[in-house]
Amino acid sequence: MSRSLGRFIRSTFHYATIRRHGNDGEPVGPPGLLRPTGGRRRWVVWLSALALVAAVGPGWIGRDIRSPDELARRAQAPPPSRITAEVERRQLSTSVVIRGDVRFDQATEVTVDGDIGDRSAGALVVTGRIPRPGTRLAEGAVVVEVSGRPIFVLQGALPMYRPLRPGATGTDVRQLELALGRLGLFPHRPDDIYDGRTADAVAELFRNAGYEPVERSSEERQLMGAAETHLLAARSGMREAEARLAEARRPPSRSQILAAEGGVDEARRSIEVAIARRAEAVAAGAPASELAALDGEIAAARNRLAVAESELVELISPADTRAQTRAVQDARAEVDAASSALTALSRTLGARVPRGEVIFAPSLPRVVDKVHVGLGDQPQGPVVSLAATRVMIDAAVSKEERSLLKVGSPARLDDQASAVAFAGKVFAIAETPGTEGAPPGAYRVRIAPEDADLGDLSGLNVRVTLPVRSTADDVLVVPVAALATNAAGAVSVQVEAGDALEEVLVGVGLAADGFVEVEPLRGGLSQGDFVVVGHRR
Repeated sequence: MSRSLGRFIRSTFHYATIRRHGNDGEPVGPPGLLRPTGGRRRWVVWLSALALVAAVGPGWIGRDIRSPDELARRAQAPPPSRITAEVERRQLSTSVVIRGDVRFDQATEVTVDGDIGDRSAGALVVTGRIPRPGTRLAEGAVVVEVSGRPIFVLQGALPMYRPLRPGATGTDVRQLELALGRLGLFPHRPDDIYDGRTADAVAELFRNAGYEPVERSSEERQLMGAAETHLLAARSGMREAEARLAEARRPPSRSQILAAEGGVDEARRSIEVAIARRAEAVAAGAPASELAALDGEIAAARNRLAVAESELVELISPADTRAQTRAVQDARAEVDAASSALTALSRTLGARVPRGEVIFAPSLPRVVDKVHVGLGDQPQGPVVSLAATRVMIDAAVSKEERSLLKVGSPARLDDQASAVAFAGKVFAIAETPGTEGAPPGAYRVRIAPEDADLGDLSGLNVRVTLPVRSTADDVLVVPVAALATNAAGAVSVQVEAGDALEEVLVGVGLAADGFVEVEPLRGGLSQGDFVVVGHRR
């Protein structure tokens, strides 16, 4: 209002002082227009303006005057209003979301390592199984034959950097067992230990391809023979010691006891006879020499009785077998030691994998791109080049994220900028952080796309979504902000019921992306209801 009044007064003053001039400099204007040519007319304008102010001024001033109560009411905040969200019914899932690079697998160059067979073939010579360019090689195929020995191709990220034999441990052993398992040769749970089961699977791999596995050398066979002979001798000695112990513990037979008792009785009768003869000799007045001889007979008879009684006691008493028992214990310990030595030796002498007879490629199958050798050539450098035929997505995850993933898990990949979206599966997960090009502390994850020709997307960085947990079916979900917990730990939501609010106790399930699965425990909650998630002022 004040601005409008001010504009009116200014326009009035301005209008009153307008002068229009022609070419001769004299003021001109339409007939009847005020001509401010004298002081009297200026007084008229000033008086008109003052009259106008006097007329409207009191209303204008009174309009902006407010009482303290009205100002206090205006200073109060408006009542808060509820912010609600609709209850939905849908599937809920949690995911690991990372970024990954689309790229071709690296080409694999097959070179011949000197560790072939038992190293008795002399110079290395290409002897057969030479593939043609364009040949598709699956896992377990023989790439080429050198000096009568095969070179297999298996899938794995870790190169074959050492020979593998019974007793070896490490992630490369696990990689070998995983490959053997995919070929149906190793039905056991893969681990880091090359044991007899691994050796059996390796032997079957070679025999299935028409080759004998690399077994023991002559020196190893001699060692094995000596260990087996030692074990046989130890077992024989143990059997002899156990036989002696059993003999010592065997109770006497009835006939032996009767014979011993008879010996005691006979000794007693001999004493009685000797005593009677001496009595007769005394009665007959026999000389002292004769009596002395008869006393000797009595003493001898008594000695025979003592021996007979001792033999009977020994015969019926429990035998003392402590010596025989110690001998058996020593013999058994010798058998255990010999058996352990043989087992340990056998673990190092089973079928082994020479370093030059297996190559690992990051992914299979592969296509033979180039062949650099012919039959009878002595290989120098690469003998076969295997081209990459598939695109992979390389990503990296933390230790915590890795624990949620497993090989074969589904993946969703997309790039909003290029409007690309496709599905895939986790192909491989690194065992060790910081390897295969992953940053320090991170684990390399490789994802294979499904039914997607991504050759023209090589080099693209895409978003990778790896679902790790989801509800089985559609469930009721509400925003996490709708949940409230009381002092007793019960969880509830506030549901709009007209202008009122109803508190509904709920059980909670999976939470993801700001939403949580709920199930009403007391009260009603349905799809389409509205729950309070906050308040707006």
